[in-house]
Amino acid sequence: MTDDFLANYILSLFNKNTIVTIKQLSLIASGKRTPSVLFNVEKNKLYALFALFPELSIKDWERIIHLLIAQQCIMIADDHLKITPVGLKEKENFKKDFPFINNLDQLRYATTKQLFWSRFIFITQIFSEYSYQNKDYVPYLSNLDNQLSIKKWLVGYGKAMDELTLMWFEELNALLRSFSTDHSNFIAGHFVGHNINGSTSRQIQNTHDLSTEHYKVLIDQLSYKIALRDENSFPLISSLWKHTYKDSDEGLSHSVWISKKMLGKGISLNEVAKRRKLKDNTIKEHILECVLIEDWPYYKQYISATHYTELHSLFESKQVSTYAEAKTIIEGLDFFSYRLIEIERIRQND
Repeated sequence: MTDDFLANYILSLFNKNTIVTIKQLSLIASGKRTPSVLFNVEKNKLYALFALFPELSIKDWERIIHLLIAQQCIMIADDHLKITPVGLKEKENFKKDFPFINNLDQLRYATTKQLFWSRFIFITQIFSEYSYQNKDYVPYLSNLDNQLSIKKWLVGYGKAMDELTLMWFEELNALLRSFSTDHSNFIAGHFVGHNINGSTSRQIQNTHDLSTEHYKVLIDQLSYKIALRDENSFPLISSLWKHTYKDSDEGLSHSVWISKKMLGKGISLNEVAKRRKLKDNTIKEHILECVLIEDWPYYKQYISATHYTELHSLFESKQVSTYAEAKTIIEGLDFFSYRLIEIERIRQND
């Protein structure tokens, strides 16, 4: 196994059915939200990679993949990458050393995790300073929208600040005790508060002997682990997560979120496009993102019942495997309907 954490982590995200190009990996890691990129995430189960490394260049990806090919962990054919038996073994070895890989099974929370982590630290600062009755401090989050949203959350919870402060630190203590010592120290190292400045990301990386990529992965996964805590035991932390999820447009692009709200009110696809001054195909792309990001259950109403039945039949009999093949058999079949049914079948066969 290579000593390169990033290469090992990327390998660990492959399964035996993962078939992608280097370019596709790059687009997924950068958080590109086109329907084709989101579909590749779904098809290859690369949820944990989405938007995680936007700073990596295509040359960085070529280096990572060439290293894995040299280690015989990845094979390449017609520009597509696939894990080898050696790679599957190395993946299991890596997971023994790094078992903290999250179990994301969709992209719903991809954009929530990072914002939640920052707010988690900011809230700790707010309650720390409040406990000393200090109002003269530099907020951890300087963005005014973030500050106003947190203020709204605090007021909306319906409890006095004294009670909220006590609740928060009780939950925080229980939370840190639930993690290993290393991970608790990692989390606590980020805290700022009254007369506590917290460590910089570089200082924390040095303290825990982490590469930049390992540091990013830990934050991404610890954020999600924190969010998964039982709501009854961690009501404030759970409430903050839900509030942040809503502020993150429920994981969707903002424009898609607007379309989803309109469609959810029963407004037709064509009317949504008309009111928003967008093309019908753009709204169809919005529906695809809703389905791919959060498993939106209302997509069937946008598929012809005849096309739905006929295409499923063709897939079952293995008569078609591409849209080009299907549209020669099913008259008037559009790619939008084909892709929706393709997504449905992928999920049914998992």
